[in-house]
Amino acid sequence: MSVALVTGAARPRGIGRATALRLARAGHDVACLDIAHPYDDAPAHGVATGDDLDAVRSEIEGLGRRSLALRADVSDEDEVNDAVRTATEELGTITLVANVAGGSGPGFGLGPLLGVTAPEFRRVLDVNVTGTWLVSKACAGRMVAAGVGGRICNVSSQAGKRGFPMLGAYCAAKAAVILLTQTMAMELGPSGISVNAVCPGTVDTDLLNAGGILQQPFGEALLRDIPLGRFQSADEIAATIAWLLSEDAAAVTGEAVNASAGQTMV
Repeated sequence: MSVALVTGAARPRGIGRATALRLARAGHDVACLDIAHPYDDAPAHGVATGDDLDAVRSEIEGLGRRSLALRADVSDEDEVNDAVRTATEELGTITLVANVAGGSGPGFGLGPLLGVTAPEFRRVLDVNVTGTWLVSKACAGRMVAAGVGGRICNVSSQAGKRGFPMLGAYCAAKAAVILLTQTMAMELGPSGISVNAVCPGTVDTDLLNAGGILQQPFGEALLRDIPLGRFQSADEIAATIAWLLSEDAAAVTGEAVNASAGQTMV
């Protein structure tokens, strides 16, 4: 089977962790990459710990697959290249990539655009867009050099297709991910590499549901705009990612697939 790399893989109840485990259950070896430490100037922004990262690696190994726990900041080119190099040396050429690392939150671009600081805005772009590009570049370059095809799935958002108040930095970043995906699909297609994006809606993860906000009036108001009448689970988004990385999606590239229970249909 193939070797997969999943970024943002460690957070409990997160999309990355669910994706890593789903790919392992499908028979792939999985390198799990996560920053795995809090941001000093944004302590309220939920992140995974080193123990979380080690735990998902152990769980994958318990499924009978090889796995690595890689600590790296996706916005740091040297750290990304070192992590991909290590994964390639220990597991083999990575041919499946899930770029899940990203997000928004307190101290991480959340709030009215007039109140967001320039460093916060840049960090949202760095993690969501630059990180997606750097990881894809490092992995795709090795696929091309090895003469093998592969598949990349980038996590965008319904917020990359329409604006949401208080999420301006995140909307800008996730919109960029969609156009980055299309361009990568055009450039890498001749090498047999497909590139797609998934656009989740409102997903019940610890990051989004901090303080139980989805069970409060705010969450009730959101549900009224979701045709299926429920939030999505991390595993449902992981299922879409796994499909886009599978042979069943061999004819699909350059797409931004909604997985929002109908909340966004464009």
